[in-house]
Parts: sequence; structure tokens; C-alpha cells
Amino acid sequence: MQDIRLFIDKLHADAQACETIGQTALNEGKRKIFAALADTYRKLANEMERIAAAHAVLDEEREKNLLGVLGGNTSTADSLAEIAKVLSSAAPKS
Repeated sequence: MQDIRLFIDKLHADAQACETIGQTALNEGKRKIFAALADTYRKLANEMERIAAAHAVLDEEREKNLLGVLGGNTSTADSLAEIAKVLSSAAPKS
């Protein structure tokens, strides 16, 4: 997830750079091209943020379901406690 965040931040930075270049360009055609490029970078960043948020929700739900299956509880803390208890009872005694 950290890599995705870096990529999104880079897209935002590139959008800002294109906007700055476009504002300082002397040629009207270049201003339009850089403005369009900045807009494209922003759209890509927004779409990546939307996708990352959706995946974060899915990952959280998947983790809750897995803990519930493994521990038999819907509460994450209860499931983890139950799993730890089973693992400690299965550990070899010295």
C-alpha cells in the first residue's frame, strides 16, 4: 500500500509541475497541452486513490472474515485471543 501512496503522490507532483510549466509557457498551444496533461495526472491520481481506498476496505473485511473463521468470533480481539490460546496449548512443554 505504501508503494501505491508514493505513486499517487508522484502523480500529484507531476500534475503540479505540468500546471506550473503551462502557466509559464509563452506559447498558447503549449499552455493548453500542459494544462491538459496536468488534468490527466490529477484524474489518474484520483482514480488510484479511489482504487486504493476500495482495496483497503476489502482487505479489512477479508482480515475480519479470516480471523472469524480461525477463531470462531467476529470480534478481532476475541479471535486473536482464542488463536493465541490454541497456539500456546499446542506448543511443546519444556
